[in-house]
Amino acid sequence: MSRTSRRSLAPVVLALAWLGLADARAQTPWAPDTAEPGSVAAIAQATTEPRFSSPWVDYLPASKHVPSPLRFFGRIMGAPGQLLYSRQAFAYADALQAASPRVRVFTIGHTLEGRKILMIAIADRAGIRALDRYRHDNALLADPRRIDAAQAKTLIDGSRPFYYINAALHSDETGSTEAVLELAYRLAVSNTPMIRRIRSKLVVLINPVSNPDGRDKQVDWFYRYLKGKTDYAKLPRQAPPYWAHYTYVGINRDAIQLTQSPFKAVAHMFFEWHPVVIHDLHESEPLLMSWNGTGPYNPHIDPIAYGEFLAMSFQEVAAMTSFRMPGVETWNFGEGFAYLYLDSIAMNHNATGRGYETFGNGSAETMWRTLDPDDTTRHWWRLMPPPRHFLWSMRDTVNYEETGLLVALDYSAQNARMLLRNFYDKSYDSWQQGLTRPPYGFVIPANQGDPRRVAQMVERLQKQHIEVGVAAAPLALSDGHYPAGSYVVLADQPYRNYAVDLLTPQHYPKDAKPPYDDVSWELPAYYHLKAYPTADRTIQHAQITRLAGAPRLAGHVSGDGPVYLLADTGQESFLEARFDLARYHVEIAERPFRVDGIDYPQGSWILPAQTGLAHALARVAGHLDLDFASTARIPAVARHEAPVPRLGLWVPWADTDSIGWIRYSLDRRHIPYTYVRDEDIRAGHLRSKFDVLLYGRVDLELAAQIHGLPKAWGPMPYEKTPQTPNLGTPASSKDITGGIGWRGMAQLQRFVDHGGLFITLSSGSLLPIEGGMVQGIRRVSGGVARSAAGAGSAAAAASSDAVTQTPGSEVRVHFLHPHNPIAYGYPVDTSVFRESEALYSMPRRWLDEAYCTTCLDGPVDTRHVVMVWGGPTGKPFVISGQAWGTANLIGRPAIFDMPAGRGRVVAFDFNPMHRDLNRGDQRLLWNAIINWRKLVDGRRGQAR
Repeated sequence: MSRTSRRSLAPVVLALAWLGLADARAQTPWAPDTAEPGSVAAIAQATTEPRFSSPWVDYLPASKHVPSPLRFFGRIMGAPGQLLYSRQAFAYADALQAASPRVRVFTIGHTLEGRKILMIAIADRAGIRALDRYRHDNALLADPRRIDAAQAKTLIDGSRPFYYINAALHSDETGSTEAVLELAYRLAVSNTPMIRRIRSKLVVLINPVSNPDGRDKQVDWFYRYLKGKTDYAKLPRQAPPYWAHYTYVGINRDAIQLTQSPFKAVAHMFFEWHPVVIHDLHESEPLLMSWNGTGPYNPHIDPIAYGEFLAMSFQEVAAMTSFRMPGVETWNFGEGFAYLYLDSIAMNHNATGRGYETFGNGSAETMWRTLDPDDTTRHWWRLMPPPRHFLWSMRDTVNYEETGLLVALDYSAQNARMLLRNFYDKSYDSWQQGLTRPPYGFVIPANQGDPRRVAQMVERLQKQHIEVGVAAAPLALSDGHYPAGSYVVLADQPYRNYAVDLLTPQHYPKDAKPPYDDVSWELPAYYHLKAYPTADRTIQHAQITRLAGAPRLAGHVSGDGPVYLLADTGQESFLEARFDLARYHVEIAERPFRVDGIDYPQGSWILPAQTGLAHALARVAGHLDLDFASTARIPAVARHEAPVPRLGLWVPWADTDSIGWIRYSLDRRHIPYTYVRDEDIRAGHLRSKFDVLLYGRVDLELAAQIHGLPKAWGPMPYEKTPQTPNLGTPASSKDITGGIGWRGMAQLQRFVDHGGLFITLSSGSLLPIEGGMVQGIRRVSGGVARSAAGAGSAAAAASSDAVTQTPGSEVRVHFLHPHNPIAYGYPVDTSVFRESEALYSMPRRWLDEAYCTTCLDGPVDTRHVVMVWGGPTGKPFVISGQAWGTANLIGRPAIFDMPAGRGRVVAFDFNPMHRDLNRGDQRLLWNAIINWRKLVDGRRGQAR
């Protein structure tokens, strides 16, 4: 008996009638398809309850010529205890292409480990033959400046929309790869009216494994540690410590930067194909959350996009609920303000970004699951809640994802022209706004202290296909005068709205619900630069030459020595330059000075006469855009030596994610460092190996930072073996459990006691402050900075419930000790990017003792506070984003520089290395590394 006949037919007929399919189903459950032998029984056996499926996916259509997943793999998709490696998924994609004229396969990128990233295109034969024409037509619709209204109508009537589906970005969310491979087969061979309509009206683009490096690591991990384990409460760690070469969960927040392989590939695809929808598949919510945000909504996204994803979500909820599939919902996930994720590549570029959160076990095994009461209550957006306690399989996940996708694709097919018209209208409206209302453009002066950082920000805009030009002559505008050579972003372009979003501050409403992630992404604030909006329309007629590629700069060396000077105007490339000049002596001025009529700020470099120096400086100036000037003698100014440090970067096995962004930044700058594991900390002898040990942000409270992954899971090797060939990168271990332990804490203490510099960032600063390496400081409020919406962890409660909140905002800071080397290159009052970190008190000489009712804290000791939260009186604390409870924050420490034995602890209460975004903050960390010896010994430089 079929699965359909075992359930009530009334809701099924209702759903089929809604889609015009009732007649086709009248005679057999799958008419006009024939079910592949064995598929119905196999799918029914893998599905834990009939209500966790739909009649659209409870069989595989038979085909004489095209191999089904069952025939190709010897099993159905979502079979218990089985996972596909990326090579297997790609082999199946190639098999579909070889067997079906309705399928084409394209390579859209490569991973850092050398794997291909593939995309499957599916349409009817006519659609496949016309792929190049559709790509050309949709590119024209994406840029209305190139066509008139009549041409646009012709293109809309004659082209097709592309609908892109992205799977397996988060590697432990394993069901989506299996779901979309089965979907690809179904779309290629089924002859139901719905599928024929989809094939004839759309081109469906499917990326079955968007993160192949992580997928293969996850599959190795499953077979090594999870296979056969079905008690969810007793599972060991469900994912390897790495999914990609650098990032873990944070791989999903790269839409602005476009630094990681999956995002590069999808962005490349988008600008080549211009899909009207990017649909990203995830697994974290029961049982299917069709994401559309709850508000507030980003004001720079066209309202049409919001209407589109709301309409699609409600169609999915209606159709799947009519099948009596429980737990299908919308609305209650995320706020719709920030667009930082993979689907945001579409939202930021006049298309529509969508997402599913389906349920998953983090494993291919079938398990009993119990939901929290909040997940099972009835609301207007979830009228058929999921059960409280149920058995769940990966096939259940496949059923939900594939059914939802079929609803979305059929809706899109029935509204194909509307989607193309909307795509064109969104691009047209964005362009027209740039012509008819301010700002009419932005001016970015090229010489803003660090021209290289200006060029980097311009290049980041260009990666988003935002057009940037250069003023050929001075700009005399009613609201500002700017020199020739200034960069100009004219607003009369299709991505005008995204340019405004990136170049102006964000204002998250104070009365809104807690945000899912960052509430600021203003690039000028991130880069510590200025982008001036103009309300003067004459900029549209200025002499501006559009940049064809990234800006090209070149530093130079003036004079012939023997002493060379490098003025510190805040250049971000100082760290790279210091390591590039590792064999040469560099001294750093501790006060401003003047030489040959030129003013040099504190932090400026003095390079004494040395053999080969002039040639080395010419090379460094050329590729790092630095200007060196020569003089006859060393200036008489207090200065100190800046030897190149031996740098270690500690990456705990319990959380490699945020520190991966540090690795990315160091690698991009060719900075040599040693990857330090927990076992390396435990082994000790750190001071003999390192001068500086760097420890970044982690989503771990103090106990977890010390003890790491539970020893009960161990030994848990993460290494390359014949059975696990994909593990062991970018680092390996015989056992990743146990953390550093108390033995490691003792080794860290010994490191600083013997003259090492320990630098900690953000929540990593809990370790030295609350672990007792430094004294006289207490936590005032807050905890590990995690989004309450995104984490849902008890460890995040102290942060999410704190009175003081700065959830990813740019806020003002003040240097309490502006002559500290960490302050070099910055004004006394500046800004940094801050998440909702733990908040600390000013250091005290001593703190009160237990049971001492008459004891008071000792006097405040500000000697070791470099920077505090707050800025000049009368200026708003928040530059971009939002903050709550600022009265409890302003005046408290932002950077500590604390003595410990003969060494030093520099602790940041924020993360200057946030996802390669806040480039203007990175120099603070570079200063600490470059000036490590000065910070450790604390002696004042001597004028000579």
